[in-house]
Amino acid sequence: MKITKVMAVAVLAAFLGVLATGGLQAQTKEPIKIGMIQPLSGPIAAAGSYITNGAKIAVERINAKGGVLGRPLELIIEDNKSDPAETRNAAEKLIVRDKVPVIIGAWGSSMTLAMMPLAAQHGVPLVVETSSSSKITDPKTPGQKVVSRISPTSELEAVGAGALIPTLGMKKIGYLAVNTDWGRGAVTAFGEAFKKNGATVEAVEYVGQADTDFYAPLTKFKAAGVDSVVITDDAPKAAKMLQQMKELGLNVKVLVTGGSAWPDSIVQLAGPKASEGAMFINFYNPYDANMAGDAEASKYYVDEWKKKGLPWIGVVEGMRGFDAVNVVAKAIESAKEPTAPKIMAALKTLEAKGLYGLNKFDQNGQSYCNIIVTQVKDGKYSVVAVTPSSKLWEMAAAK
Repeated sequence: MKITKVMAVAVLAAFLGVLATGGLQAQTKEPIKIGMIQPLSGPIAAAGSYITNGAKIAVERINAKGGVLGRPLELIIEDNKSDPAETRNAAEKLIVRDKVPVIIGAWGSSMTLAMMPLAAQHGVPLVVETSSSSKITDPKTPGQKVVSRISPTSELEAVGAGALIPTLGMKKIGYLAVNTDWGRGAVTAFGEAFKKNGATVEAVEYVGQADTDFYAPLTKFKAAGVDSVVITDDAPKAAKMLQQMKELGLNVKVLVTGGSAWPDSIVQLAGPKASEGAMFINFYNPYDANMAGDAEASKYYVDEWKKKGLPWIGVVEGMRGFDAVNVVAKAIESAKEPTAPKIMAALKTLEAKGLYGLNKFDQNGQSYCNIIVTQVKDGKYSVVAVTPSSKLWEMAAAK
């Protein structure tokens, strides 16, 4: 009996040892490089840092399980300094010097568009995690053939929000947007959706990426007698806009597009009074794992974000990096080898549940994510409406 117990303990110890060292064995092999380009300096550096942290959480999770194809993943991160030219330079460095077989990036639409032709020239696939300009997945755009985008276009956001217009009573709209491909594209897409649902955009004002004073355009909206304001900009600037609307007494309905922050983040930045009644388009709910395409991954991601003490206001932005890395990892696994041509081919047929919803790509490289509309009321938030990614796929197939 004693011998049996000893043998049992030995077998158990050996088994546990295999489990414990599985990840370590992967670390001894040559890593698979993944390039990542984000704005880590400049006016939108916070957003880039959130996405980078989300990506790191995904890499840690994958490597702890043994990596991909028995090899660890290694992120090689470059700062595009919130500038299109710097983005292209970063892409060239990753492709030519680091020889990465795939790149994730590059937050802003103008930045992503700047590196697409170079990536296509070298045949390196791009997984786009944030950019929303319709140009990125337009077959006429140089470099489009290498793109797989998990973030929604402004048109997809508009579909989710447009149906709410009659219910909300939005008739005369003032549109305040950042002067980039993202902002300009959103104005066009939402303008069309509003018109179809009985509302009109009375005035459009564009602002710079580094602007903090929005009194002039907001005063114009007030003089025009708008009953609603739509905002397309990053979370800190959107919060500042809400504060200045309150100061000017511009008490109208507000819809914030872009999905970069859950409403409690805006409440924290703008304050409960300035954000009261505001509505937001989101793609991910960090408080309800079951609303994600992969509930287990969502819970893990949020838990790790908290454990690391990362800013809570960045948890929704960060999930973009988390999902992008998981999409790349699953594509590499499916490809059976980490080469650019194989990864690109695997992305075209990939179907993977993630935090965005169901990540798979149409003929133009576009995925359809969950669209969640929330509203702040009494300092708290509630989900107003949800269009799941599966529904958007059904709608696309019916066209």
